[in-house]
Amino acid sequence: MQKIVVFGGRIIALLLLVGLLPSCKKDIEKKPFNLTSNTFYRISPIEPVPLVVNEVTYVSTAFFPGGGPGTASYIGEMNTYFNQQVYSESAEAPPLGSVAAPVTDIPSYPLLVGPLALIQAGDFTDLASIISSLRLPESIHGKIVSTIIYNSRGDAVFLSAISGAGSTFPISETVVGFNGKALITGGRGRFANAIGEIDYEGRFSVVNPNDANYNAEGWIDF
Repeated sequence: MQKIVVFGGRIIALLLLVGLLPSCKKDIEKKPFNLTSNTFYRISPIEPVPLVVNEVTYVSTAFFPGGGPGTASYIGEMNTYFNQQVYSESAEAPPLGSVAAPVTDIPSYPLLVGPLALIQAGDFTDLASIISSLRLPESIHGKIVSTIIYNSRGDAVFLSAISGAGSTFPISETVVGFNGKALITGGRGRFANAIGEIDYEGRFSVVNPNDANYNAEGWIDF
Protein backbone atom coordinates (compact mmCIF):
# COMPACT_ATOMS: atom_id res chain seq x y z
CA MET A 1 0.00 0.00 0.00
CA GLN A 2 2.85 2.33 0.83
CA LYS A 3 4.32 1.77 -2.62
CA ILE A 4 1.03 2.79 -4.25
CA VAL A 5 0.92 6.03 -2.26
CA VAL A 6 4.50 6.89 -3.17
CA PHE A 7 3.94 6.02 -6.81
CA GLY A 8 0.74 8.09 -6.87
CA GLY A 9 2.60 11.01 -5.39
CA ARG A 10 5.19 10.79 -8.12
CA ILE A 11 2.46 10.77 -10.77
CA ILE A 12 0.87 13.90 -9.28
CA ALA A 13 4.25 15.64 -9.14
CA LEU A 14 4.90 14.72 -12.76
CA LEU A 15 1.51 16.04 -13.85
CA LEU A 16 2.17 19.30 -12.05
CA LEU A 17 5.53 19.64 -13.78
CA VAL A 18 4.12 19.18 -17.26
CA GLY A 19 1.16 21.45 -16.57
CA LEU A 20 -1.63 18.86 -16.82
CA LEU A 21 -3.12 19.79 -13.45
CA PRO A 22 -4.57 23.25 -12.69
CA SER A 23 -1.97 25.72 -11.44
CA CYS A 24 -2.23 28.47 -8.85
CA LYS A 25 -1.27 31.22 -11.28
CA LYS A 26 -1.81 34.69 -9.82
CA ASP A 27 -4.45 36.84 -11.48
CA ILE A 28 -3.29 40.25 -12.70
CA GLU A 29 -4.53 43.15 -10.61
CA LYS A 30 -4.15 46.37 -12.59
CA LYS A 31 -3.54 49.08 -10.00
CA PRO A 32 -3.46 52.71 -11.26
CA PHE A 33 0.10 53.99 -11.59
CA ASN A 34 1.14 57.63 -11.99
CA LEU A 35 4.40 59.53 -11.81
CA THR A 36 5.58 63.10 -12.26
CA SER A 37 9.18 64.30 -12.34
CA ASN A 38 11.31 67.32 -13.11
CA THR A 39 14.31 66.19 -15.10
CA PHE A 40 17.46 67.23 -16.89
CA TYR A 41 18.77 65.75 -20.12
CA ARG A 42 22.16 65.48 -21.73
CA ILE A 43 23.39 64.61 -25.23
CA SER A 44 26.00 61.99 -26.03
CA PRO A 45 26.74 62.34 -29.77
CA ILE A 46 27.64 59.36 -31.93
CA GLU A 47 28.63 58.96 -35.55
CA PRO A 48 25.44 58.74 -37.66
CA VAL A 49 24.20 55.15 -37.82
CA PRO A 50 21.10 53.62 -39.45
CA LEU A 51 18.27 52.74 -37.06
CA VAL A 52 15.23 50.73 -38.13
CA VAL A 53 11.94 51.66 -36.44
CA ASN A 54 8.65 50.07 -37.53
CA GLU A 55 10.40 48.70 -40.63
CA VAL A 56 11.53 52.19 -41.69
CA THR A 57 15.23 53.10 -41.70
CA TYR A 58 16.16 56.37 -39.98
CA VAL A 59 19.43 57.93 -38.84
CA SER A 60 20.54 58.10 -35.21
CA THR A 61 23.15 60.64 -34.13
CA ALA A 62 22.97 60.67 -30.31
CA PHE A 63 21.91 59.16 -27.02
CA PHE A 64 19.79 61.28 -24.65
CA PRO A 65 20.36 60.25 -21.01
CA GLY A 66 18.95 62.18 -18.05
CA GLY A 67 17.16 62.04 -14.73
CA GLY A 68 15.68 63.94 -11.83
CA PRO A 69 13.44 63.86 -8.75
CA GLY A 70 9.69 63.31 -8.56
CA THR A 71 6.89 61.27 -7.03
CA ALA A 72 5.27 58.00 -8.10
CA SER A 73 2.40 55.79 -6.96
CA TYR A 74 3.36 53.26 -4.24
CA ILE A 75 6.94 54.61 -4.28
CA GLY A 76 6.49 58.13 -2.92
CA GLU A 77 9.36 60.52 -3.33
CA MET A 78 11.71 59.05 -5.89
CA ASN A 79 14.47 59.71 -8.37
CA THR A 80 14.64 58.57 -11.97
CA TYR A 81 17.26 57.95 -14.62
CA PHE A 82 16.48 57.30 -18.27
CA ASN A 83 18.28 56.69 -21.53
CA GLN A 84 17.11 56.99 -25.13
CA GLN A 85 18.57 56.72 -28.61
CA VAL A 86 17.04 59.38 -30.82
CA TYR A 87 16.47 59.15 -34.54
CA SER A 88 15.72 61.52 -37.42
CA GLU A 89 15.06 61.37 -41.14
CA SER A 90 18.62 62.57 -41.72
CA ALA A 91 21.66 63.62 -39.71
CA GLU A 92 20.68 67.27 -40.14
CA ALA A 93 16.95 66.90 -39.40
CA PRO A 94 15.28 67.41 -36.00
CA PRO A 95 14.50 64.29 -33.95
CA LEU A 96 11.35 62.35 -34.80
CA GLY A 97 11.37 59.99 -31.83
CA SER A 98 13.48 57.67 -29.75
CA VAL A 99 14.00 54.02 -28.87
CA ALA A 100 15.02 52.40 -25.61
CA ALA A 101 18.70 52.52 -24.65
CA PRO A 102 20.14 50.85 -21.52
CA VAL A 103 20.46 52.92 -18.35
CA THR A 104 23.48 50.73 -17.58
CA ASP A 105 25.34 52.29 -20.55
CA ILE A 106 25.20 55.86 -19.24
CA PRO A 107 28.32 55.75 -16.98
CA SER A 108 30.39 54.72 -20.02
CA TYR A 109 29.43 57.75 -22.11
CA PRO A 110 32.43 60.08 -22.56
CA LEU A 111 32.82 63.56 -21.11
CA LEU A 112 33.34 65.89 -24.07
CA VAL A 113 34.85 69.35 -23.90
CA GLY A 114 31.95 71.68 -24.55
CA PRO A 115 28.93 73.39 -23.04
CA LEU A 116 25.57 71.95 -22.08
CA ALA A 117 23.77 69.91 -23.33
CA LEU A 118 26.89 67.73 -23.62
CA ILE A 119 27.51 65.54 -20.56
CA GLN A 120 29.29 67.47 -17.82
CA ALA A 121 31.43 66.20 -14.93
CA GLY A 122 29.18 65.26 -12.03
CA ASP A 123 26.01 64.73 -14.06
CA PHE A 124 25.90 60.97 -13.42
CA THR A 125 28.43 60.54 -10.60
CA ASP A 126 26.16 58.44 -8.38
CA LEU A 127 24.63 56.30 -11.13
CA ALA A 128 27.28 53.57 -11.11
CA SER A 129 26.66 52.87 -7.40
CA ILE A 130 22.87 52.88 -7.98
CA ILE A 131 23.25 50.39 -10.83
CA SER A 132 25.27 48.19 -8.49
CA SER A 133 22.95 48.47 -5.47
CA LEU A 134 19.85 47.77 -7.59
CA ARG A 135 21.63 44.96 -9.48
CA LEU A 136 20.30 46.67 -12.57
CA PRO A 137 20.39 44.50 -15.70
CA GLU A 138 20.78 45.81 -19.23
CA SER A 139 17.57 44.03 -20.20
CA ILE A 140 14.88 41.72 -18.79
CA HIS A 141 13.37 39.01 -21.00
CA GLY A 142 14.80 40.81 -24.03
CA LYS A 143 13.33 44.21 -23.01
CA ILE A 144 15.94 46.95 -22.58
CA VAL A 145 15.69 48.68 -19.19
CA SER A 146 15.60 52.28 -20.40
CA THR A 147 14.15 53.98 -17.28
CA ILE A 148 14.50 53.30 -13.56
CA ILE A 149 12.42 54.81 -10.76
CA TYR A 150 13.66 54.24 -7.20
CA ASN A 151 13.41 55.52 -3.63
CA SER A 152 15.72 55.58 -0.61
CA ARG A 153 14.17 52.37 0.84
CA GLY A 154 15.46 50.13 -1.95
CA ASP A 155 12.21 49.97 -3.90
CA ALA A 156 12.58 50.36 -7.67
CA VAL A 157 10.55 49.96 -10.85
CA PHE A 158 12.20 49.15 -14.20
CA LEU A 159 10.65 50.27 -17.49
CA SER A 160 11.33 49.54 -21.14
CA ALA A 161 10.19 52.05 -23.75
CA ILE A 162 8.29 50.46 -26.63
CA SER A 163 10.13 51.28 -29.86
CA GLY A 164 8.15 53.24 -32.41
CA ALA A 165 5.24 53.93 -30.04
CA GLY A 166 6.03 57.61 -29.47
CA SER A 167 7.12 60.80 -31.14
CA THR A 168 8.58 64.26 -30.59
CA PHE A 169 6.90 67.47 -31.69
CA PRO A 170 7.48 71.24 -31.33
CA ILE A 171 5.53 73.12 -28.67
CA SER A 172 7.24 76.45 -29.25
CA GLU A 173 10.47 77.77 -30.75
CA THR A 174 12.38 76.63 -27.65
CA VAL A 175 10.31 73.74 -26.25
CA VAL A 176 9.86 70.22 -27.65
CA GLY A 177 7.22 67.77 -26.50
CA PHE A 178 7.44 63.98 -26.54
CA ASN A 179 5.25 60.98 -25.78
CA GLY A 180 5.33 57.21 -25.91
CA LYS A 181 4.54 53.93 -24.21
CA ALA A 182 6.61 51.72 -21.91
CA LEU A 183 6.34 48.33 -20.23
CA ILE A 184 7.04 47.76 -16.54
CA THR A 185 9.41 44.81 -16.60
CA GLY A 186 10.24 44.25 -12.93
CA GLY A 187 12.07 46.05 -10.19
CA ARG A 188 13.48 45.66 -6.70
CA GLY A 189 12.06 45.58 -3.18
CA ARG A 190 8.27 45.37 -3.19
CA PHE A 191 8.33 45.65 -7.01
CA ALA A 192 10.63 42.69 -7.69
CA ASN A 193 7.96 40.92 -9.78
CA ALA A 194 6.12 44.00 -11.08
CA ILE A 195 4.52 44.11 -14.50
CA GLY A 196 2.49 46.84 -16.17
CA GLU A 197 2.23 49.37 -18.93
CA ILE A 198 2.31 53.18 -19.00
CA ASP A 199 1.76 56.07 -21.38
CA TYR A 200 4.35 58.77 -20.85
CA GLU A 201 4.64 62.37 -22.02
CA GLY A 202 6.74 65.41 -21.28
CA ARG A 203 8.68 68.29 -22.68
CA PHE A 204 12.21 69.70 -22.73
CA SER A 205 13.75 73.08 -23.43
CA VAL A 206 16.21 73.21 -26.29
CA VAL A 207 17.99 76.19 -24.68
CA ASN A 208 18.12 74.91 -21.09
CA PRO A 209 18.98 71.20 -20.69
CA ASN A 210 18.11 71.41 -16.98
CA ASP A 211 14.49 72.32 -17.76
CA ALA A 212 12.45 69.25 -18.65
CA ASN A 213 9.79 66.98 -17.23
CA TYR A 214 8.61 63.41 -17.56
CA ASN A 215 5.13 62.26 -16.55
CA ALA A 216 3.31 58.94 -16.90
CA GLU A 217 0.09 57.14 -16.11
CA GLY A 218 -0.95 53.53 -16.59
CA TRP A 219 -1.18 50.39 -14.49
CA ILE A 220 1.05 48.17 -12.38
CA ASP A 221 0.72 44.78 -10.71
CA PHE A 222 3.16 43.69 -8.01
